[in-house]
Amino acid sequence: MDKDLEEIIELRARLGELNKKRTSPDGLTDEEERSFAQVCAEIQERSADRAARIAIELSSRNSAEDLYELDKRFLDQSLEALKTNTSVAIELRAATVTANVVKSRPEIFQELLKPLEDELVHSKLGLKMQTDVHGQPVWPLIAGVEAHIRDEAVDLQDSNISVDKISALPTRVGCIVPISIQAINASNIKLRSVIFERMGMAIGTLLNTQLFSTTATISAPNNGIHSILAAAYASPAVQYAAATGVTFKDIVALETSVLTRKVKLNDSAAYVMNARMYGDLKSTPIEKGNPHMILEGGQINGYPAIVTNFMPDDAVLFGVFSYSVLAEYADGPRIAAKYDGRKDVMEYSINVDLSATNLRAEAFACLKKK
Repeated sequence: MDKDLEEIIELRARLGELNKKRTSPDGLTDEEERSFAQVCAEIQERSADRAARIAIELSSRNSAEDLYELDKRFLDQSLEALKTNTSVAIELRAATVTANVVKSRPEIFQELLKPLEDELVHSKLGLKMQTDVHGQPVWPLIAGVEAHIRDEAVDLQDSNISVDKISALPTRVGCIVPISIQAINASNIKLRSVIFERMGMAIGTLLNTQLFSTTATISAPNNGIHSILAAAYASPAVQYAAATGVTFKDIVALETSVLTRKVKLNDSAAYVMNARMYGDLKSTPIEKGNPHMILEGGQINGYPAIVTNFMPDDAVLFGVFSYSVLAEYADGPRIAAKYDGRKDVMEYSINVDLSATNLRAEAFACLKKK
């Protein structure tokens, strides 16, 4: 374990002690409150510095020669699955043992992460998925959560939400990417990057489907990928008539419904809708005779307006997305190749443990047609 990580772990332990005392009847002294804020800030700074350093190291290690070796090994293992007609686990590190070989699975997930995050609303708001998580995600490091804990401890108790009881549930997510044998026989040395891109996009689509499901979390009963829309959609904060459509008054009322719940707003607050609703609001005046539209310059009422076609046609979601925490867990993805002789295709499967945890349901509200 490197020195930076050891110091971060020590800081997190200190933060845990202060947080535990903070939720006790006695609370923290003014000096301890200042210490709490300082520890949070230091953890954020240390973690960001460490992430940047690791990224630079990985970038320098991934020389053209190393990447070529990884691509070639991926292709060789694919051909092995074809020749033996068995399932072959894809070894994600280079074949040669050199100083350039690093812990492979977390690094590989970084390759999957870009096409995955490109699919997510969270990414459009500058939020990142926590990766290589051991145990539970670090809630205080998420933008907005620190202020929420510090400023609204009483509100947490009133809402029956306890920081100590927030728990993410790692959930296995997987997909299969079929590739024709013709493509493999063509010695497509870039096969690896093509597979990873398709896997990342497929997992991103699945996460969006779950996050914006209008019903309670679907699929497996122990699914830890929670919808941020379901509860708000079932009990909309504001409703509009189909005859009049959405008005600026409705939009303001939607934001107000979150503010009155004492949710701390930050840069991750946004309106989210599908393309049809986006077009309607872009052509609807703030009021009769006013030249300004409800949606202008990609913003509504000063907040980003995000388009995703995973939202239903009749609704607009307003929320503080830093309260929805995405995480990927230790050991990273498990990837295997298996030949299907009936279809003459190679099937690449991936399994990875992810979670999407809602820290506070009150941070999201829905505007819906009556």
